[in-house]
Amino acid sequence: MRRAGVVVVLLVAASLTGCTSQSCASWVNYESDEDRARDADVVVLTDDIEPDGTMNILGFDANAYRVTVADVEKGDVAVEEEIRVGSTADNCSDAPYGPRDPMSQDGRLRLFLHVGETGLRTLTPFDGVRPAA
Repeated sequence: MRRAGVVVVLLVAASLTGCTSQSCASWVNYESDEDRARDADVVVLTDDIEPDGTMNILGFDANAYRVTVADVEKGDVAVEEEIRVGSTADNCSDAPYGPRDPMSQDGRLRLFLHVGETGLRTLTPFDGVRPAA
């Protein structure tokens, strides 16, 4: 009887894991802003960021923002242009943005952006936003 109970528990556990499994990205860990800029499609400076709902990034409803571009270091955007940016999240974490979304930092920011299927998004959850020096 005990053996049958163990088998039932294993079958239930196996069926539940199939319902909750998801793909998790393996993120590049960048050593410098030069490395980030090399891999980014767009690099801008901004000090004007406003929340703008969500954006689907890699199957996850990530925070989205309206960003007014103060300076362009790379890419096909213009100074004073308003762009919509998705904040890439670590959707396999209990806290997808860590202690807080990096787009919500104060001060002038340098954004390293990738052109994704749904628009511009930060390069990774950890390396897409840096304080501008």
